[in-house]
Amino acid sequence: MALENVSQWGLFEAERRINQGALSHGFLPSPSELRREIDRVMEPFRERERRAAEEKRRYLWAEDDKPRALPAPAGDPEAVAKWRARRAVERAEAAAKAAGAPVDRALFADKDERMTRTAADAVDDYMSRQSRHHYRSSERGEEFDA
Repeated sequence: MALENVSQWGLFEAERRINQGALSHGFLPSPSELRREIDRVMEPFRERERRAAEEKRRYLWAEDDKPRALPAPAGDPEAVAKWRARRAVERAEAAAKAAGAPVDRALFADKDERMTRTAADAVDDYMSRQSRHHYRSSERGEEFDA
């Protein structure tokens, strides 16, 4: 029962850590100790799955699940007028969505600075990174391939 829903990799990794002395005692672990060690091994993977699910939930637009307007019906002028009105609303919502897309400030903290950057600034930044790389490589005694 202690090994229900355990991956083979998690079991082998926990066993490897136990053999390397992860537990405070030298005898075989009880089933509950083994399960705790497996859970400790698998925690980073479970956390990554939780973050991915949260990110998917956070960045999902409500409009993504809405049905789209069908092609305009032919023949009935009232149905065509309703379709055009619905299509206009969808286009307006799409334009508003594109104009006001949320920006993750952690990823784009220097967005305003980058928008004012010139091509010369970009070249200067690139050259300074290359010279720093060359300097660090020469300190370590590595050859630098130009």
